[in-house]
Amino acid sequence: MKSKKFYLAVFLPLLLGWYWYNHLKKPQKPHASQSSALRLTVSIAKPHQQSVKRYIDTVGQCVAYNQIALVSKATATLVTVKSSNGGSVQKGDVLFQFNESAPKAALQQAEAQFALDQAKHDLNVLQLKRSEGLRAQNFVSQQEYDTYQANVSVSQAQLEMDRALIAQRKIDLDNRTLLAPFAGEISKSEVDEGSYVNQGTTLAVLNQLQPIYVDSFLSERHLQALLKANRNEIEIEARLIDDPSVVQKGKLVSIGNTVEKSTGTFDIRGEFANEMRQFWPGRSMDLKIYYETIHNALLIPESAIHEGIQGEFVYIVNDQGLAEMKPVTTEQTYNHWIVVHGLNGSEQVITDGHTLLAPGMPINTQKLNIINPPASLQTSWHSFSNAPDVFAETLDLSSSKIFARGTKTFFTHRPRETGCEKL
Repeated sequence: MKSKKFYLAVFLPLLLGWYWYNHLKKPQKPHASQSSALRLTVSIAKPHQQSVKRYIDTVGQCVAYNQIALVSKATATLVTVKSSNGGSVQKGDVLFQFNESAPKAALQQAEAQFALDQAKHDLNVLQLKRSEGLRAQNFVSQQEYDTYQANVSVSQAQLEMDRALIAQRKIDLDNRTLLAPFAGEISKSEVDEGSYVNQGTTLAVLNQLQPIYVDSFLSERHLQALLKANRNEIEIEARLIDDPSVVQKGKLVSIGNTVEKSTGTFDIRGEFANEMRQFWPGRSMDLKIYYETIHNALLIPESAIHEGIQGEFVYIVNDQGLAEMKPVTTEQTYNHWIVVHGLNGSEQVITDGHTLLAPGMPINTQKLNIINPPASLQTSWHSFSNAPDVFAETLDLSSSKIFARGTKTFFTHRPRETGCEKL
């Protein structure tokens, strides 16, 4: 009896220990199906190599290529107005016609006086020629001969005065008709037909829209890049803020020669053909200024970029099938693919599953969803129309300006010269 209890006391704990080690503590090898289930299924993209252009995002405003105020050049009655409510005009169109009766009569009078003085001059010339023959025979005194010569000179001067008066009368007559100096868009008329208009009165404003300018202001941090670039190769793309489907390409024609101290900006001007006349003076535009080519750039989907304490990084699938962090730096986006630095181009970059990713996480390499780049990588637009950040100073509304820094629109004003501090 004692021996049985002894064996139980010795061997029972050993049996329990063996069972616990082999069946409870020792890890079991999962089946193949269980192993793949424990790995994360993700989408990947390989870096796409392509040459792209660096660009600056900003905003701008359309400005007429030419703008003139049509002013009355005479005091007279307005007889005809071509477009009292404004509209399109062509070069040479009659825009305003004034009463011509007075300048026509004055011109006829000047021409008649010229004819009279011409006849007198012809007679004086004939008398001088006759006196030359008689003078040789001493039938005409020297005094008489000198008088004939003087008469010719006086009548010749009178003809010159008549010609000048006729030219002035023609100008007066021409001033009664205002022609369009170029094709464009005319504003509504400030006066009506039948009105008696004083000289110097503004009648309307004419804008030339083809081509058209777009003006903008850039932060001074962009100035050096534009100055280093080939001016003839800088392109500008403009898109209407209120109609994003309207996009035109133009060229840079002007870079301001001064950086304003109060705003830290300089002005630029682009020129656009505006063939469809969709750009209008005063309309706001989103702009992209392409100034430099990035040769053989590497691009990956924007969704692959993570922000960390140390900066930007991506996850890649390494040779062991595990997620691995890679630090990168980024530039600009093209159809939601972004230029990156820090990759060699052979990596498999993970583009989704971000909430579950961690360094060393096993990836299901048997079920990778591969993301390919679009057929054409175009730049991505950033609209400034609803930018939430506004930079304000003590306002001097007479010198306010609008410009962009980064991806925000800023409204800046010169501080008043009163010692007020900037807000």
